[in-house]
Amino acid sequence: MLPEYEVGFATTDPVQGLEWIRRARAEILITDIIMPELGGLEISKRLLNSRVPVIICSGHPSYAVHGFKVDAVDFLVKPPSPHELSDALGKASKKIDALYWVRQTVDEDFVVIGEKYSHNKYVVKPDDILFMEQREKHSVVKYGENKEFMLFSTFEKSLNKLKSPYMVRIHQSYAVNILKVKSLKKDQCELYSGDLIPISRLYKTEIHELFYNKMIN
Repeated sequence: MLPEYEVGFATTDPVQGLEWIRRARAEILITDIIMPELGGLEISKRLLNSRVPVIICSGHPSYAVHGFKVDAVDFLVKPPSPHELSDALGKASKKIDALYWVRQTVDEDFVVIGEKYSHNKYVVKPDDILFMEQREKHSVVKYGENKEFMLFSTFEKSLNKLKSPYMVRIHQSYAVNILKVKSLKKDQCELYSGDLIPISRLYKTEIHELFYNKMIN
């Protein structure tokens, strides 16, 4: 029913199932709880230090708490709906994806900036960027003291790739890091670096409201 997944193996013998999952016959284990010789909770305990996520599927919902104690990614009550099964497998897939959490950290913690006229690549924390500027056909990132990089991509594309909640558009040609704003004037803002960035009429109300909401009189 779920085309993005396939069954690696199926067995009614829990001992054999544990052996097969340890031999990588499948990447995700779905197990019952009450079984002869070896119960699902014991199997889950034995897989705690492995990269194999376990989904428990049981007709006894009272065991749900025990399931989470052995780090099961989900507990499904028999018979689960396709939607419930799909959600559980989705959680399990994230756990087995070795690069998933790395990508999450990369997206949040730093970006790699490639300069337009060189092969250089720079690792930059989005929080440290002062502002981005559109200069004719190029986009430029100002970073730190007197450091700036001319980018391959357009201003719009570069701003979207940055994915920083602190980069705020204040002009057709400028976006500033709101954490770097020292003072706000009528038609421009001053950054802690001393840079003065113009504020266009299109964005003036929005940027002023953002600061007024934080203003202490």
